[in-house]
Amino acid sequence: MTVPIVPLGEICEMDRQALRPDDPLASGLPFVGVEHVESGSGAFNFDNGSRVGSQKSSTFRFDERHVLYSKLRPYLNKVATPDFVGRCSTELVPLLPKDSVDREFMACLLRRSETVEHVMSSVTGSRMPRTDMNELMSLSVPLPPHDEQLRIVRILNRAARIERLRTRAQDLLEEFIPALFVRMFGDPVENPMGWETVRLNEVVSEFRYGTSKKSRDAAADGSLPVLRIPNVVSGAINLDGLKYAILEAKEQQRLKMAKGDLLFVRTNGNPQYVGRCSVFDLDLDAAFASYLIRARLVDRAPLSPYVIGAAMGLPSLRSVLLSLARTTAGNYNINIANLRKIELPVPPIKKQKKFVSLIASSKARMLLCLQASELAGSLRCSLMHCLLDYEE
Repeated sequence: MTVPIVPLGEICEMDRQALRPDDPLASGLPFVGVEHVESGSGAFNFDNGSRVGSQKSSTFRFDERHVLYSKLRPYLNKVATPDFVGRCSTELVPLLPKDSVDREFMACLLRRSETVEHVMSSVTGSRMPRTDMNELMSLSVPLPPHDEQLRIVRILNRAARIERLRTRAQDLLEEFIPALFVRMFGDPVENPMGWETVRLNEVVSEFRYGTSKKSRDAAADGSLPVLRIPNVVSGAINLDGLKYAILEAKEQQRLKMAKGDLLFVRTNGNPQYVGRCSVFDLDLDAAFASYLIRARLVDRAPLSPYVIGAAMGLPSLRSVLLSLARTTAGNYNINIANLRKIELPVPPIKKQKKFVSLIASSKARMLLCLQASELAGSLRCSLMHCLLDYEE
């Protein structure tokens, strides 16, 4: 289909209806900040940030007709279509579509990778890049007939719903493991079953800090993958964004991971990350970075590494660990001495084996969900590109 290609400024206008902080209208309207808009999807998440905003700053009024476009850090791709009347941070620009333009279709145009690439080529500011709105409004976009706009939106919305369902399934599976632990073993701090307890230093043959060698994005001859904080904070080893370093032979030998090893996050600005623990269960030669601590269990340890890993993710045990942490320059830190003191109940081996079997099957399902979610995400991007790629 051949459709007109027009500047974005011909299908919408910037509708900046400013509200002063002392304006009576402002106090009665819900506030939306950039932090409330999710990247990519444009969904609202009001768990983040303030619901009232700064009491000293002006805001923009918006309603159900507008598209909210975040000009701050445009690479985050935050574009929302509110279904309520409110006021927003001036970092969010209310765009008002013309009568011939469907609002959701215009939001799809703004979320395209081509749009992000276009505005990123002309951003202002390095630490806090912002979109040049005049440059955005000059962007060439397709303008198909209104019926075709609605058809495109329906298709893309279906793909987005599939992606959200897969993501929710993944979240439920991640919640399953701690819930299963408590059901089978009880709270590890309270030890309601009255089982014998051991300290980690009794079941760990070696604690070790990782390498401080600088790692790089690309592998080189003789380099080794180096696991970092982003690879372990989810409770399982995640190889996204893997980096590499060339280590001397002795350091390689000391830091090479083995199946069943535990990796703990030892320092981070976010207290929720400190002490996070993952079990290494991959067929991969890898080392680990200095912000992590590796724990290698003794032979025939009375506790499975998976039982330890799940216990370390529970709120009660995390509270114990955080009480031992120290803060330095805004970072929370734990050390090997702290980990040695952690005390855990020892469930019967038969129950531990059942627990490990159940979480293995749940992780297999999680992997399928991850693959399906990635497929749904790539499908949506492909559909967006195909459906919005027109010739003049």
